[in-house]
Amino acid sequence: MIKITVIGKTVGGTVSGKVQVRLHSGAKIDVGDLLSCKDEKTGDKFFMKVVNMGMFSLVGSQFIEDIAGQKLEHGVDYNFFEKEDRFYRICEAKILKIARDGRFVAPRCVPGYFTDVRTISEDEFSFVKLKGEIPIGHLRLGTDSYKGVSISLPANKLISHHMLVVAATGKGKSNFSKVFLRGILNLDDYSSIVFDPHNEYYGGRGIKGLRDHAKRDKILYFSPRPLDTPGAEALKICTEDIKPEDFIGIIDLSTPQQEAMDLLSRKFGKTWVKTLLDTNAGELEDLFEKKIYRATISTLKRKLYHALELDGNEGLVFSTNPKSSVSVYDQIKQAITQRKVVIIDTSMISEETEKVINSSIVHRVYEDYRIRKQADPQFFSSLPEVLIVFEEAPRVLGADALAKGTNIFERIAREGRKFKVGLCAITQMPSLLPREILSQMNTKVILGLPSPMDRDAVINSSSQNISDEGAEVQMLDKGEAIITSPFIDFPLPTKIFLFEDVLKEDGSKIKEKNFSISVG
Repeated sequence: MIKITVIGKTVGGTVSGKVQVRLHSGAKIDVGDLLSCKDEKTGDKFFMKVVNMGMFSLVGSQFIEDIAGQKLEHGVDYNFFEKEDRFYRICEAKILKIARDGRFVAPRCVPGYFTDVRTISEDEFSFVKLKGEIPIGHLRLGTDSYKGVSISLPANKLISHHMLVVAATGKGKSNFSKVFLRGILNLDDYSSIVFDPHNEYYGGRGIKGLRDHAKRDKILYFSPRPLDTPGAEALKICTEDIKPEDFIGIIDLSTPQQEAMDLLSRKFGKTWVKTLLDTNAGELEDLFEKKIYRATISTLKRKLYHALELDGNEGLVFSTNPKSSVSVYDQIKQAITQRKVVIIDTSMISEETEKVINSSIVHRVYEDYRIRKQADPQFFSSLPEVLIVFEEAPRVLGADALAKGTNIFERIAREGRKFKVGLCAITQMPSLLPREILSQMNTKVILGLPSPMDRDAVINSSSQNISDEGAEVQMLDKGEAIITSPFIDFPLPTKIFLFEDVLKEDGSKIKEKNFSISVG
């Protein structure tokens, strides 16, 4: 339990700037700590976050430097009368919200001079409505966490409105994602598709994953090597299920090459890929009466062989042989209606092939939802919201990727919320994403970014003003986060649960004994 005590008094500040607080000499305060103060005249309670600190003195700077030199060089010590009054610290605190008449209001005023400032208390969050379904961590106070106050996020608002998870390597991106997916597994109205380039979400070989969850029957796991992992389904895709749009904006294709794919698809239907790969370029040029040139066909054939990782008719994932079992796409669609979490292991596949797999799966799911909404609104209303989780987001949403053409990920970022399909984009380098895409990611989970360019990209595109948190974002340690969203009252400093710890709660229904903040 954190001791609640007066740590300082207000000595200045503005609504557009920060409140200055002169700190008690013994106050232990860090950047990122949450403070509160109550103006006794107005009754307003101010919630603030420390964003900067400094040392100050009533003694002239030249004299201070001289004293320091005497101490260093000659060991001379000085005894000051009223030392604590002459040398002191002031912190700058950003006003987050004001509690007025049992509700949060925007900061449009400041507390009076000499108002007592305290560390935050648990009871001060008692008026926050409890609506969040997915517990993800505890309230964080600087480097400490307030374990009496847990943070929960609302699945119904976050999923279809897109999420962005950003952090440098080792700061906890995958841990947060697993904690969030664990929350989805504990619910009955949501589904998710997870593209796993490092094979860490499902678990195995000493790594805890979602398969260790009590509701592991709600997980469908695909792997190119299913025999290596008990319970895995084979990730095998017949080229008869592939469509030209699966490649658009994913691999580098010229306009003639895209037109060639369209002509081949209309002429040969499901066998268009096999026909392209098995037929001489000259024969196809003649068959289409030179509407497609031989050079275009040859180049397109080479690109598809590379993108599908085919050696003849077979590849690790793709095959031109007719399928003999239920397609991966149909299995995934069925799993979504059953509210399952689908994990696709792409760790053994090249980057380009992985992007084709991801694109084709997301295409099928999104188009199914879009068509259902138009053709059968009643059935569409019964479908769960589905979250698409993918790492290395710039590969499909970066400026260079989108220069190849609009792809399905960009389309969902713009209009997916209309069809109950959301994105959870994970990246180390948000600065590579266009500002328009960043602004579409309504909820941002920021876990620590040392790069100034990446910090600026996230800060400038956040739905709430976190321009003063730049220093804190740089200082965030592993598992420490700032969560900003239009669905929360203020940016929440959070200490994310360790996935291995929350797994221990999966054997029984989770009943929070502590007070919890939920966002919503």
